[in-house]
Parts: sequence; structure tokens; C-alpha cells
Amino acid sequence: MPYFHEVVAQHPEMLRRRSDLSFTRESVAGVVAQQWRHSGVVLLREVLSPEMLAGCRRTFDQFIETAIKKNGGVQPHANGGVLPLDDGPGPQWANGETIHGSWHVPWTIRHGGHFPMATVLSALITSWAWPMIEEICQSKEIVVMFGLCLGRHNIDQPLLVGAHQDATAVNPEVPLSIWIPLQDVVPKRDSGLGFIVPAPEEVLTTEPNNDIGSSYFMSELGNMWIPRYRAGDLTIHSKLSPHFTTGYGTMRDRYSLEIRLWARDDAFVKYYDPSVRISRLDGVPVITETRCSLGVRAHGFVVSTALQAMQAVGGLPTEASKPPPPQGLMAALRRLAPGAGG
Repeated sequence: MPYFHEVVAQHPEMLRRRSDLSFTRESVAGVVAQQWRHSGVVLLREVLSPEMLAGCRRTFDQFIETAIKKNGGVQPHANGGVLPLDDGPGPQWANGETIHGSWHVPWTIRHGGHFPMATVLSALITSWAWPMIEEICQSKEIVVMFGLCLGRHNIDQPLLVGAHQDATAVNPEVPLSIWIPLQDVVPKRDSGLGFIVPAPEEVLTTEPNNDIGSSYFMSELGNMWIPRYRAGDLTIHSKLSPHFTTGYGTMRDRYSLEIRLWARDDAFVKYYDPSVRISRLDGVPVITETRCSLGVRAHGFVVSTALQAMQAVGGLPTEASKPPPPQGLMAALRRLAPGAGG
């Protein structure tokens, strides 16, 4: 089985620009959604602020340094008082990261009272990309299912070729994933994502590790696409889109977030704890419902997410430095959107 960097060296066309899959703020939402359905993946350019993402990357890095590598959990006063409300890193990281890095549910990634996922999601909701996401979901009632979201710290290692579909490797039901690197991702230098385009219309046969195998990968070399991401870009791929993590052996660090969301649907209620629902009020996307049961230790994160989203649309003053107590947030939500909360 060949290594990924060897295949890229032999087939540089995998790195070609794909203007048909790349879109900007001037693009028409219906065209973006149609291409996503046809190809299984689209790249949206300059959606988020590089400066904001750089701050989130620093927070993520500080989390890794203080909560993972130092092996003692988050320090008692390092997180702005949110520690009692939220879980720490999972037990699989008790002895530190693997050689490839680590991955975490979003409410555990925090430092100094800041949550990268909360900051990025609040910016995404108010960005030009949100109408594109609504068009893809064919709804203006969108639920972000935080239990299916992830943050990853990846250390670039030489990888063997292979690919997977989220339908078998992540979740068979949720239709899409949004991948947001917190920095530039340059092919042959940084670990990123690559895609096989167009996506098949069915779930492919997998190996025991949920990988679709090197044989399929090598048979689709002409359909490979490895985009270059600048900080602020993101890709949206379907659950059937075969994709892969690129690995060149450079040992460089990469931080990224994966957001999984879809139109509000009773079929997905089992994934709604914790979650937020985004609806439009007077044409503006705002968080109109939050869910986080007593048994799920993500309350500080959910509160911070809703608070930052409300600040972004002018629902709360921006000078607030700490998340309010949950009951205070719910009162503010109800003032902004009667009937919100939960």
C-alpha cells in the first residue's frame, strides 16, 4: 500500500484548483446547494475572519498544552469559572496525545473562559455562508448537534492511502459536515482534507476500520481533489462524500473544527442534547433554543455559544467578559425570541 505523499508526488493534478467547487460571497445560494448535491462537497472562500480564527487556534493550543500534555486536567482557575459546568478531556487522553494528535467534543476545548467552537459558530451564523447552509438544508430552522461535533489537533505524519465516508465512520443519518481549519492549510506542507468528486450515491463497502480501502482510493485518482485552504475558508461535505486526511510527514500542527448540523427534524431529536437551534427573526439568524440536560456537562459551553451569537447580532452588549448564569441567558433569549430556551 503506497504512502499518501508518494501518490501526490506522482499525481500533482490532485492539487489543481477547482473553480467549479469554490464559491465566494457573490455566489448564488441555489447554485452552491445544487453543486453540493451533485458533487458532495463545496469550498466556501473567506467566510470567517483570519484574526478571529488565530485567536481560537491559540486557545485550542493552550488547551492542549495545559489540559492534555500536562496530564492534570484543566487548572481550577484557568477557565473563567466555567469548570463546574463542563466536562474535562476524555479519559483516553489521560496519558497525553497520540503521535497523530487528539480530538475532543467541543465543550471540553476551552482555556481562560474561551471556547473556540462557540466563537466560530457565532461568527458562522452571521456570515454570508449561513444562507448557503440554509439552502443546502432547505430550511431556516437549523439545529447544531454538538455531540457530533469535534475539534482536532492533528500532527502531520506520513499516512498510507485510504478514505472514508461519514455515513459509516461518523453517523449514518446526519447529512453533512462542515470542516473549518483554524489556519492556512497548504498541500504538501500541512495536513488537511482531500475529496473524491463526485460522491457516489450509496454507502460503499468498508474494511473493519470503516475505511473504504486503498484499492478504491487508487481506482479514483482521476477524481481526487485536495484543496488549499486559507484561514477563513471552509468546506461542506455530504455523508456520502469519500474523503481523507492528508499526511505528508512534516510534523506540523493543524487545528480544525467539525460542525454537524441539519434542518430541525424529529428524526434527529436523539442527537439534540446538547444543541442549539438557529432560526430567523425579522430576517436575522439567531439562536432561539438551547438544549443541555442536567446529565450532560456542557452547560458553560452552551451558554457561551448562545451569548456570543446574541452579541454578534446585537442582542447583548459586547463588553460582557464572562458567560451569565444559565437562567440569565434564558431570560435574555426570551426577550429576544419569545418562547426560546429549553
